[in-house]
Amino acid sequence: MKAFDSKIVNDFMAYYDNINNVYALCTEEEQQHGMTWYADAKSSAYEICDKYELPLHIVVGVIAALSPTNKWEINLRNADDMCRIFTDGGYVEECKPSTYNTMRDKAWSILQSMPHTSGDVAFILRGPKIKDFFWCILGDDTCVIDGHAWCIANYDRRKLQDVPNIGKALRQDLQEAYRSVGLKHNMKAYEMQAATWLAWKRIHNV
Repeated sequence: MKAFDSKIVNDFMAYYDNINNVYALCTEEEQQHGMTWYADAKSSAYEICDKYELPLHIVVGVIAALSPTNKWEINLRNADDMCRIFTDGGYVEECKPSTYNTMRDKAWSILQSMPHTSGDVAFILRGPKIKDFFWCILGDDTCVIDGHAWCIANYDRRKLQDVPNIGKALRQDLQEAYRSVGLKHNMKAYEMQAATWLAWKRIHNV
């Protein structure tokens, strides 16, 4: 094995151990909430689907597109409002989500183009965090890697603005670490990420 490969292996094992150690600090309630958060999110998406007779992958795409800088409850309300306006024949300008206008337009474009597959929706989303959020709600064994997920995997309580840029290779390594720890505990990667975030938030009051 080449020298640079050994560093990759050592980094991965450090991520694995840190994530596993944070999971060990989870309360039973945090473990349970981590296991159900995305399932509950999917159920909420189904409610919007039923209300406006829209496919699940379209509604989840709208939710994901409207998620940046948004609180979850407001995110859902914004998605519901947009789907209602769309099905009523309204215009994108009537939508006032608590996120950037570019994300509003991206969500609206998903409704307008009505992609046939989840992969087509993911292509429109493009951004790695919102795309991973989309796949997590649908139930794929991945997770959203943000500054908090990086801090947990590195056991580093730095401010989010001081977290280094998370490129594609690092994102994939961290996702695989969460996936591997999840497998150890019979959980999906997104369930492990959600549970450890709850524990991290409580321990460090963030």
